[in-house]
Amino acid sequence: MSASKGKQHGHDHDDCKVTDELIHHFEEFCTLAGSKDPKIMTTKASGKLVDDCLSDLKKYDAKAICDASVFPYCKEHGKPHMVVNKDNVDKFINKFAHEIAKRKTSNNKIDDKDPEVLAIKKTICNCITKEKPHVHEIKESATGNVKGLTDASKFTGTSKARFDKDGKGKGKEAHDYVPEDSGYVCGYKGQGTYDSSH
Repeated sequence: MSASKGKQHGHDHDDCKVTDELIHHFEEFCTLAGSKDPKIMTTKASGKLVDDCLSDLKKYDAKAICDASVFPYCKEHGKPHMVVNKDNVDKFINKFAHEIAKRKTSNNKIDDKDPEVLAIKKTICNCITKEKPHVHEIKESATGNVKGLTDASKFTGTSKARFDKDGKGKGKEAHDYVPEDSGYVCGYKGQGTYDSSH
């Protein structure tokens, strides 16, 4: 009776299927980590995925497990990345759940179909599907006046003289003294300026 309960209990937790939505979430982390191809997951992308989505598993040192065991197991042979597809995402989640279960139960020989592993797998799937990558928004300075610093109509002194009313710079002509770039020989600049300076 208890064996059938265990199987039934395990079956309840084995409903984590790799969906298109789950794959899309993996791709979002690839893009955010700087990959030009959303199907290429690097260690940086997998680390961000763990940090942003699996904070509940941090007590088991989830990021270290990912870096040391899960990512190397799932990446392409001889390549520094994992290709994001249904098989690899499933492999990633299964390996991750199994490694976390080993830590959680202090049993390195726990079966990968154990109800504890399947429960963790379901948690991982739910967390990744629910969470989005955490993107830091750039907000205006709390001290204010950022717009004032870039508004040329509010400039004073020499800065005011170097911009026109539309805020465009006037270039070299706005400076008080622009040396003339002409002379008799290449080393002599400012033709006709000797007398005015003496």
